[in-house]
Amino acid sequence: MSAPPAENSDGCVAFVGLGKIGYAIAKNVITKTPLVSDESCTSFIHFDISSAACDQLAEETKSQTAQSLAEAASRADILFTALPNDTILQSVSNDLVPNLRPGCVHVSCSTVSPDTSRRIAAAHAEKGAGFVCAPVFARPDGMALGHATIPVSGEEQYVQRVLPLLRATATEVRTGFGSDPGAANVVKLAGNFLIASAIESMGEAMAMSEGCGVDREAVRSLLTDTIFDCLIYKGYGQRVARRDHAPYPNAHFALDLGRKDVELVRKTAASVNVPMPVASLLSDRFSSAVARGRSDLDWSAVALASSEDAGVDVSKDIAHCRRPDPKIDWKPPT
Repeated sequence: MSAPPAENSDGCVAFVGLGKIGYAIAKNVITKTPLVSDESCTSFIHFDISSAACDQLAEETKSQTAQSLAEAASRADILFTALPNDTILQSVSNDLVPNLRPGCVHVSCSTVSPDTSRRIAAAHAEKGAGFVCAPVFARPDGMALGHATIPVSGEEQYVQRVLPLLRATATEVRTGFGSDPGAANVVKLAGNFLIASAIESMGEAMAMSEGCGVDREAVRSLLTDTIFDCLIYKGYGQRVARRDHAPYPNAHFALDLGRKDVELVRKTAASVNVPMPVASLLSDRFSSAVARGRSDLDWSAVALASSEDAGVDVSKDIAHCRRPDPKIDWKPPT
């Protein structure tokens, strides 16, 4: 079921970062928010280092392309960013802040360290601008359909202003994590840690089953049809059981990004003296996968290590994952 149209009276909404997730967020918000000519109603502007992405969004929607970050910041009442890591988010924010108008709200949809969000929020506050953390749980294909789950944190006055727009691009927008701008990042890291843990556990379970002569796919089918009947186990269960870790367009999460998130989990846990032994194991699995040259695959490729540890030759599976123009030959769950 699609999200209802958002209602928002802020004058201009800007989008910075038009990668697959950022582009989908922008398009959903723009197309589901009423746009009329009256000056009190919403208008849209966007910016990305890719001129092709900017041109495409301008062609597909009524959003205008900004010529610079400074222009996007200076015109925005609400500004979304969707950027791949802490370094880029911090750099972009450093360029945005001097140009923000007082009262503007920056909505960060990136998966970054909680401390990064806190530092950026403090810089915004000095400028009289707001900062809301709203990282997204969604693959690009799900995001395009508005099938995202978004935890949100930040000062209540700013959160309330952006909720209608977030609801235009998600099936679940969850508040209740407080005013700490880093809190929603903690939620996102906890979720990604659990997904990575599920991938590793499924890899080990399938390796045990295979070692005992039981068909991997039959085991996966029973478990995900019954006691593990949920999106993560169904989707990644199929990948793990089939050893299918191909980087399907709009339907994968890069292994390098998965590694980045696991390291953020470990760093965040260490900052509050919380041991996470499974996170340490996952860190080793991702390091091993990168060392073996698998950064081009989906992050579920870390599960191959369980097969290899059991003496299984996975070279043919990896070659299949790297076939030209890969197409999914199984039905992903929705």
